[in-house]
Amino acid sequence: MLKTLEDYALILEQRASQGTPLSSEELLSVRTHIGFFQHERLVHELVMILFAILTVGGFLFFVAMPEYLVLALDVLFLGLLIPYIKHYYGLENGVQKLYSLYSRLERL
Repeated sequence: MLKTLEDYALILEQRASQGTPLSSEELLSVRTHIGFFQHERLVHELVMILFAILTVGGFLFFVAMPEYLVLALDVLFLGLLIPYIKHYYGLENGVQKLYSLYSRLERL
C-alpha cells in the first residue's frame, strides 16, 4: 500500500508542477483516492493499537505469572508491533502529503 500511495503522490506532484488546473471530476477523484488511503490508515491504526495492547498485556501477564510461553508469545506480538508502527508511520506521512498536494491542486 505504501508503494501505491507514493506512486499516486508522485503523479499528483507532477500534475501540480505542470500548473494546469484540474477539472472538478479530477479533483473529486483525488478526494476519493485520499478517502481510500485514509480508510487504509485507520485500519492499520486499529490493528497497531490491538497489537500494542496485546504486547503490554502480555508483559503484565508475564510479570504476574512468569511463564516462558507467555514471554515467547509477547516477543511475537512485539515483533509484529514494530513493523506495524513503521507501516502506519509511512501511511500517516503519505496521507498528510496528499492533503497538501490536494490543496495545491485545488488552488490552481
